[in-house]
Amino acid sequence: MDYKLQLLSFVVSFIFGIVFYLGNRLNSYLIKNEKEIFKYINTFLFIIDFVLLYIVLIYKVNQGIFHIYFIITAILGYILALSQFEKSKKYVKWLKSYITSRKKVL
Repeated sequence: MDYKLQLLSFVVSFIFGIVFYLGNRLNSYLIKNEKEIFKYINTFLFIIDFVLLYIVLIYKVNQGIFHIYFIITAILGYILALSQFEKSKKYVKWLKSYITSRKKVL
């Protein structure tokens, strides 16, 4: 595998990790008030769908050649999205409080 194809596979895996995190947040939000059995079924189908999507993406990018470092890159994308999402939530809360405090002064 040449370096361009390998770099493209890294980028696709990293972006997939971020998309997987966002999909995981959405799935958690959607099944929050469901019955226990529906939570398990929905989560199982969610994971199967994303695994199949990743396999199709890797197949389209580099003819289905899997390496462990592609999966590690996807995990790193997931971890980065997790940390940045929490930081951005704190920033949005600070910004809201700042804007409301400025309105009271005016």
